[in-house]
Amino acid sequence: MSYRELIEMALHGRSVNQAAKDMAMQQVTLNRYVNGDRLPDYATAFLLAKEAGVDPREMFMALVEEEAKRKGILEKISEGFNTLLSLVKPRWAYVPAW
Repeated sequence: MSYRELIEMALHGRSVNQAAKDMAMQQVTLNRYVNGDRLPDYATAFLLAKEAGVDPREMFMALVEEEAKRKGILEKISEGFNTLLSLVKPRWAYVPAW
């Protein structure tokens, strides 16, 4: 799933203004994420993943891919990153931050 798709899922069809209020986030900040002007930090990415109803790892993967695409290095890291991810055991019993 792409970064853009995850952001759309987190909005749930709401306006940026309403979604920002619901997530206790500044509207201008969320608008930058929606427009692709900036990428969220890890804590915000976790919040957006929760809002989108997806596993945070999926959001982090999308962020890595989006950042690599922007830097023009996606092809270089894709294979190595996928190898690393295959070594990580899923933690389904993680404790949510809230």
